[in-house]
Amino acid sequence: MQVKKYSQTGFSLLSLLIATAISLFLVSGIAKIYIDSKNAFNATAANSVTTDKYRFVFEELRRALIMAGRGIATSADSPSAYRDGQQDNGTRTFPALELVPDSIVSGTPHSGAEWSPAPEESSIVSVRYASGPAPCGLDDDTMDDGIVTVRFVVDREGDLNCEAYLDGDLIQSQPIASDIAQMRVLYGVDTDIEPDSSANIYLTADAVDAQNWMSVVSIRVSLVVASGAGYELPWPYRPQTPDQLDLLGARFTAPDNNYIYKSASTTISLRNLHHMYRQFADI
Repeated sequence: MQVKKYSQTGFSLLSLLIATAISLFLVSGIAKIYIDSKNAFNATAANSVTTDKYRFVFEELRRALIMAGRGIATSADSPSAYRDGQQDNGTRTFPALELVPDSIVSGTPHSGAEWSPAPEESSIVSVRYASGPAPCGLDDDTMDDGIVTVRFVVDREGDLNCEAYLDGDLIQSQPIASDIAQMRVLYGVDTDIEPDSSANIYLTADAVDAQNWMSVVSIRVSLVVASGAGYELPWPYRPQTPDQLDLLGARFTAPDNNYIYKSASTTISLRNLHHMYRQFADI
């Protein structure tokens, strides 16, 4: 009687263990690549949205502030209008400092304490003009009603608002950007005996002497912008300690390390004011 012999084929337990180990290694490698790529993408997105925010804000600021003084009568915007003790009657280019509803605010506490990086203590920049495109989304026909004040304010929620005033009354307030952690503004003064429309020194509003407002030829604006909700930094990209940022000579400490905080600045030449291309109104 013949006995048939059957050979058994398949994987040994050792082979299965080796295959499983290799599979786990490959899966973990792929998972790490995916997570790293996702984190890098999210960090890049946070960086990009922050950059886009300050570029947009600078464009909006430039569009409005460059109009400073346009169409304002020279008789209303003379050195006597800025003399110490002179009341701001709402017709000069630069409003009074922290005295009227549409005023300029320096962002520096009068107590003499070091400038504080809190949103409510951001600088507020404000200028007036009487002809040209209306600010803050208003219809251009608004300019037919008189001298308009355009004012940029960072509120406690971190929104940068464009405010428009007519005869001292607020007629429009429009948010133009969110997640603005701080804004600081300096005014460029042409101190040359023979003015050349080029700033020699940049000062906070409260440091500009009354007689020097007629010599302001540019405005320098610096912002600290956060990436904001929806654009948090992935854990591997978060700094161990909050960033220290320069804000035109002042130090800003980021309130957290969850978001990207970036500082940037721009200088706006007031080409309608105090040089040969200024468009004067009738005296």
